[in-house]
Amino acid sequence: MRPFSARETVREILAKAVGELVAEGVVGAVAPEAISVERAKRAEHGDFASNIALALAKPAGKAPRVVAEAIVARLPRGGSSPIVEASVAGPGFINVRLAPVFWQETLAEILAAGDDWGRAPTRTAPKILLEYLSANPTGPMHVAHGRHAAVGDALARLLRFAGYPVTSEFYVNDAGNQVHMLAQSVWARYMETARAADPAVPTVPFPENGYKGDYVRDFGRTLFARDGARWVGAAPPSDIEPIRSFAIAESLGIIRATLERFDVAFDVWQSERALHEAGDVAETLAALDAKGFIDRHDDAVWLKTTALWGDDKDRVVVKSDGLPTYLLADIAYHRKKLARGFDELCDIWGADHHGHIARMQAALKAFGEDPARLRVILIQIVSLLRDGKPVAMGKREGEFVTLDEVVSEVGRDATRYFYLMRRHDTPLEFDLELAKRQSLDNPVYYVQYGHARCAAIRRRAVEMDAPQRPPLSPELAAELALPEELAILRRLAEFPDFVADAAAAREPHRLTTYVADLAGEFQSYYTQLQKVHDDTILPQERHRTGDWQATWDWRKTAARLYWIDAIAQVMRNALGLLGVSAPESMPRPPTTTKEDDS
Repeated sequence: MRPFSARETVREILAKAVGELVAEGVVGAVAPEAISVERAKRAEHGDFASNIALALAKPAGKAPRVVAEAIVARLPRGGSSPIVEASVAGPGFINVRLAPVFWQETLAEILAAGDDWGRAPTRTAPKILLEYLSANPTGPMHVAHGRHAAVGDALARLLRFAGYPVTSEFYVNDAGNQVHMLAQSVWARYMETARAADPAVPTVPFPENGYKGDYVRDFGRTLFARDGARWVGAAPPSDIEPIRSFAIAESLGIIRATLERFDVAFDVWQSERALHEAGDVAETLAALDAKGFIDRHDDAVWLKTTALWGDDKDRVVVKSDGLPTYLLADIAYHRKKLARGFDELCDIWGADHHGHIARMQAALKAFGEDPARLRVILIQIVSLLRDGKPVAMGKREGEFVTLDEVVSEVGRDATRYFYLMRRHDTPLEFDLELAKRQSLDNPVYYVQYGHARCAAIRRRAVEMDAPQRPPLSPELAAELALPEELAILRRLAEFPDFVADAAAAREPHRLTTYVADLAGEFQSYYTQLQKVHDDTILPQERHRTGDWQATWDWRKTAARLYWIDAIAQVMRNALGLLGVSAPESMPRPPTTTKEDDS
């Protein structure tokens, strides 16, 4: 059996060569996994490069090129070895080129693996708790929330595919002033509805900082329909908890429905309020106090973040009114995460929470935990463009565009893909008109059309009654000898490595880069095949004359159809990790015809 991937194949061969040098006393021992192998930056340098000679040279007291040449001399080439060429470059880099047969043989492996191509063996560690999209449940999800949802869900899919044990979690911030203000707003709208039914009901002012969206008015109507005049009065009820619970439940219902439509699911929904009620927040404060990290002055309780983490000032954890701050609840929450047995706490936050990272790491340090166990991904802002102008998204004023509205306008696939096209730490401009366009300048259309084109080619083969394909053998795969065909085979073969790297970096946006590059190479292949090689995958109309079925090279067509199957499979796998569909058919972009799918 070959190793899991092309890169691991090269690493294994290098490790064996280095092992021989270790046995001879030329260099010191090194763990195979410590041998760096990277994709070569330039095709003329080969397929892979390694700097292992530079790492081994200094401890051995030798020149890096000398070590590199000794390693290269021990690399098998030709015959049954996948390596066809190895050389030393620069100060001691080792460049390796694999034989075409290696990439050709990968075709059968891809097709045999199918939906599992690129999937890594299951790991037992690190156990990751991925928390994302956590927000105050005070209304529908807006455009900025959508980016958090897309990045978080794609990262969860990617990590699981890469073998990591992952639990996804939504932290419901259902405690504190924001949900209290939502309750006040809903009560004010409830009173409007009650007064419309009975003019004798008093007029009440709307809260100055209340939530003004239409959804709040809907909540008020629903509350009146459910409870009638129960809450009518000149002021909000002294016990507003039932209205707050109602408002939170209504908001969460909207959020859950939106997430279901957006194909996002969470394993756990954790309530902040439940942490308070269970005593976790109070117990955390007592534990910090017992460790000497709490100070009391100015009628408030402070966490000594200056001593713990070199913060610019200590931070309040209990306000002068006796209420705990969000910081204290968040410390309790993360402490409970670790108590649940997770090794890594991966949080996705808005970029405006940058300063919160150090405080949370300080809290972990206070409890004797490694601060590095908290890994935070910051999501930059989203600008939604309408007629070239950003759309305001202030939630309280009610002047915001919901995620549901965007999905309705451009579709789930385009919405998710556009959110994932850029690094999470880069501001994103979401062009609605481009996302809707059915042309090759629309990034998601371009990629999906690549998959649909594969399906169209297979349908065309059936329509023209192509002979049944022979079983895929090494000899048949060897028909894929054009440079462009081998280049795409190489990209397909490297998908497992790409998945592993993207997962390790916690960067799902890399998948959009991969699938866009694959679609681009596939699109370019047609131009090269016809204009440079004067060839086509299937016989076109100009070929179908005379006894064309007897003279056409159906063997090469069969190999190319298997190749098309593999391209479509890897596209499906990559798009699936993004949460984007892979359609079997799509409207043809302008200037293309049915013959173009040949």
